[in-house]
Amino acid sequence: MDFGRLQATAIIRKNSIAFVEQMFTLYAARRPLVLVSDSAQADRLPGIDIDRCIDPASQTGWITTQHPVILDDLPAQVSYTSGTEGLPKGILLTYRNLGYTTERIIDVMQMTAEVREYVGVPATFSFGMARYRAVSAVGGQAYMPPRGFDPMELARMLRAGQVNALSAVPTLLRILLSDPALIGDAGKALRWMEIGSQPMTAEEKRRIRDMFPKARIVQHYGLTEASRSTFLVISDAPDAMLDSVGRAVGQGEVQLSADGRIRIRGPQVARSRIDAQGLHDLTDAEGWLQTNDLGHLQDGFLHFDGRADDLINCGGQKVVPDQLEDRIRARLEPGAQIAVAKVPDAQRGDGILVALAGASEPTQKVKDAATAALAEMGISAGSALHVMALDVLPVTGTGKVQRRVLADQFALRKVTAPPSSSGAKGEISDVRSLFQHEFTGQSVGPDDTFETLGGDSLHYIQFSLAYEARFGQLPDDWEKLTVTQLQDHARGGDTSAWRRLETVTLTRAFFMVCIVALHTQAFIYSSNWGAAYFLVMLAGYSVARFQLPEIIRSGSTRTLWGTVRYVAIPTILMGVLLELVTRKFEWPSLFLVSNYQDPTTIKGYTFYFIEFYVQILLIAALLFSFPPIRRAFAARPMLSAVIFFFAVAVLDYLIELKWTGDYNYDRTPWHYGWTFALGMVIAAAKDLPSRLFAMVLSLVSVLLVWQLTSAAFYVAGGIAVVLFIRTLTVPAPAKVLIAEVAGASMFIYLTHYQMISLVNKVFGQPMPWLTLFLSIIVGIIGAHIYARAERLVLKPRRASVPAE
Repeated sequence: MDFGRLQATAIIRKNSIAFVEQMFTLYAARRPLVLVSDSAQADRLPGIDIDRCIDPASQTGWITTQHPVILDDLPAQVSYTSGTEGLPKGILLTYRNLGYTTERIIDVMQMTAEVREYVGVPATFSFGMARYRAVSAVGGQAYMPPRGFDPMELARMLRAGQVNALSAVPTLLRILLSDPALIGDAGKALRWMEIGSQPMTAEEKRRIRDMFPKARIVQHYGLTEASRSTFLVISDAPDAMLDSVGRAVGQGEVQLSADGRIRIRGPQVARSRIDAQGLHDLTDAEGWLQTNDLGHLQDGFLHFDGRADDLINCGGQKVVPDQLEDRIRARLEPGAQIAVAKVPDAQRGDGILVALAGASEPTQKVKDAATAALAEMGISAGSALHVMALDVLPVTGTGKVQRRVLADQFALRKVTAPPSSSGAKGEISDVRSLFQHEFTGQSVGPDDTFETLGGDSLHYIQFSLAYEARFGQLPDDWEKLTVTQLQDHARGGDTSAWRRLETVTLTRAFFMVCIVALHTQAFIYSSNWGAAYFLVMLAGYSVARFQLPEIIRSGSTRTLWGTVRYVAIPTILMGVLLELVTRKFEWPSLFLVSNYQDPTTIKGYTFYFIEFYVQILLIAALLFSFPPIRRAFAARPMLSAVIFFFAVAVLDYLIELKWTGDYNYDRTPWHYGWTFALGMVIAAAKDLPSRLFAMVLSLVSVLLVWQLTSAAFYVAGGIAVVLFIRTLTVPAPAKVLIAEVAGASMFIYLTHYQMISLVNKVFGQPMPWLTLFLSIIVGIIGAHIYARAERLVLKPRRASVPAE
């Protein structure tokens, strides 16, 4: 189709009877038309020569004229897209595009000349004008309300029998749903309804169906380029299909591209767009229009999943703004005006912005509703969730929210916002500043949790000590609570002299003391050991309990890499120091791989336990980088952990068949891997049956490895305590002491051999108990020194992060 520069007549948009009649007059004359906001716009339309600009008179009421459907292939009008994501595009529609759409509306809705419709959508919208075309074509009557959509007027006219049909967008229908008594029994008088323009939830559709029980209710999906491409007959549709937007009818077709975008073909699809350079094809060689809308098909029904450029990728998890808006709106008062948009986020890629218009809801309530809605979707946005209050939401002429404008407004506020005073000078004044102190280098928001910030078992102990020293006892499962929730708890000020001590913390401290006592010869807890295996089991437990939920939610293994960094850096620094002092240089030790060497060939120091611990964490990070693995653990955590356990055990067996680890005392990640996997099984055991299963699995494993020995008793006993005794109530000083030992366990391990050598040199003989106590004290001091140094190194990074 090539018309060169289009010759057309302009009509100023005005919701009036004269506007509709002028449209029909130009249609009948086969004169192309274009809608403009004023005469000035008519003079600067690209690619179009305007002969005159019609300014219709203002008039509302009944339209009773009849006009036939026109199916010519001539250009009928240029309609501009709503421009939600950029400049509007001029879409050239033919009479066939408009006429075929009109015929499909009449056919699907089963309209007759008896229709008397309350047109609740302005005629200046393509949806509204299409209703006037359909009513006129069947010989019915259309009512244009003088004040726009008026629920009271609609109810009155229904009761009086003046109207029996309604066309409205979901925003207007939600007004009725917020107060069903407005319509009441008058809803039974409605025979036809068409809904369009915006998505609706299945629940909203059910409620509309109940409100108008005798009406044939039809929803459509389409674009300016392809009006009414699918239809859903809500009044007849099964509940399972109410989430959809229906199916194509007649000669229309819909399909999906390889990346899930909706494609449309049919007589309703415009072929060209127009600009200063002329006409440009909208469809491919086969007539398909590629949209920017995402969707999926189920049993032939199309489900709209939002616009591709609106889709939010928050840490690898996809969020459709329309769907999130529906979930948030369901948690707020009826009529709440909200919109969701994506904004940049340094950690998760895309952040989530919830904009609130007016003062109908407090921002904190909206944020709580958004947090709950995201949790329902399996997403924890943490500091990536923001709420912004506005006077009005930015919308297009057709009432669609301009999400990009929202993102720009939010970015402007972030740039101009004053810096937060919380912790500005490093002092810990509230819970948020404590989080910033403990998670140096990260941006901490009010909705972050210990889990979303990537906390592990060592940070768990350190944070709990710091919190309880300032704000009192922590609640159960505090690692899942937001900064705001913990701050609210802190205001309660539990000043009890007793504290809950987790048995995981107790057993970590106990078994680390056992290892150091064995090496210093203070006492021998077991002749065949077992403590190292138990600590690896606690590592697996920690990953499954603290880090795996965030890995599954975000799709990122960032939290595991944080633990690797925390463990590896001090180990390497200690190795460098010892090699410089002793002048015995061992490169494998510095690269944390000396555990594969024959111990008799190592001249200097080796921290083999930390080496295979780091290697296990790296393997875990690799494992959970695969989406199918994450999905399996999200859906069936216990079963997945058990499968992982047996897979590691089989792997160890197969490797040992080819490569025996006797020469290095089996200091390899696959040899200790079964205990790591067992820890994940234990963490997944949430109820009594699963705990009993985990206990049986542990007993069988322990007996196979150690038989009936003291090591089996210690390890099995520790597992039983962790499984069945979550916490113990102890005096506050006792908890502090035990937690300090547990939190410093890595540093106690790193320094205890140096303490053995130092005591021997000073006293000329071994002094086991003194060495044991010195190792614990020096390890605790070393842990605090390293934590302070780490904060100093990372502190400049935090200063560069903009305030909330």
